[in-house]
Amino acid sequence: MSKYPKIHSTFYILHSAFILALVAASCSSKLRDIALTTESMSLYEGDTYQLGIDATPEDADFTAVWTSSAPYVASVNATGLVVARSAGTCTVTVDADGHTASCEVVVMEAATMPGADVGVTDYGAVDGYFSVSNSRQVQFACGNLQYQASSGSWRFAETQWSCRGADNRYISSGTDRWIDLFGWGTSGDSTGAVANQPWTSDSDDAHYIVGGDTANGIYGPNAIGDWGRVNHIQNHDERSGSWRVLTADEWRFLIGDNGLRANRWALATINGIFRGLILIPDQWTAPDDAVFTAGKSRGYATNSYSYQQWLAMQSTGVVFLPAAGVRDGLQVNNVNIDGYYWSATPDGDAACTLGFCSDEVTPGFGRYRHLGLSVRLVID
Repeated sequence: MSKYPKIHSTFYILHSAFILALVAASCSSKLRDIALTTESMSLYEGDTYQLGIDATPEDADFTAVWTSSAPYVASVNATGLVVARSAGTCTVTVDADGHTASCEVVVMEAATMPGADVGVTDYGAVDGYFSVSNSRQVQFACGNLQYQASSGSWRFAETQWSCRGADNRYISSGTDRWIDLFGWGTSGDSTGAVANQPWTSDSDDAHYIVGGDTANGIYGPNAIGDWGRVNHIQNHDERSGSWRVLTADEWRFLIGDNGLRANRWALATINGIFRGLILIPDQWTAPDDAVFTAGKSRGYATNSYSYQQWLAMQSTGVVFLPAAGVRDGLQVNNVNIDGYYWSATPDGDAACTLGFCSDEVTPGFGRYRHLGLSVRLVID
């Protein structure tokens, strides 16, 4: 029997472990640094870009975690695929086992698509008719209302799915950025309210009282508070002064279960990116290459359309209200997640809206007056 059996066995085990460690080290090097394949880029709304990681050494193993500073501007998935969602700027960052690298992303408003004006009248309305009572029909504007303070200009968005997103953070009396989230009754006209300008970010709801009485709506004698009654629309000026926002009762009728409007609304997504609510005209024949499912059974996935399928839908008079988010002061949240559209109807310190998200659609929902929400005008 050996005099040193345990010592010999221990030496053999340690020696074997050392050899295995050398083999393992030769198969995988330790990560020392990373860089992204690009440090900055500009995309249009709806564009995608696949970011890659350059690792040092190249054969290093690591786990990467991707994040975006503003997912409503540009989101990024677990593989580094960036999706441009709304106009603005953000930073996409990857963390690889403690090593980080970033890319600045600028998202620009989508260029006008060929055919994007299909189904739009010369005065800027989607060419479909929608009952908002038993005796009244309206047409919707071809895009959400937008405003540029530096020029005092109003326009309709160039496509129905467009929204300004993070640009609303720069709301001010002199900004040259277009904005589309407004406090209630901020037509710019003298309404008796302290906060009556479209560029206001005043957080006091009492400053948005039209005519000095919380019971006043922005209709009748106070219609000067309605964005459409007093403002010229620069890209569709033919019927300026004829546009208006719906009342709370009209939104309720439109998104109702009455015989005229039952099963004529649904949640939807365009091009796999832009989420919102679609409205079907009273009289409608579906296009050949697009299917419509009423309601919200699968959230924004209830209906999914490519750009071309959506243009076919629009050609038949269908309206899309994008989930453009909400502004509170200078903070913008929930772009492409929630949609809130002002009505002309007051609700105490609040005012009534059409509100929707991935699992709810609520006409007549009250939101505080100082919040920046969307405006989609109609014409009788």
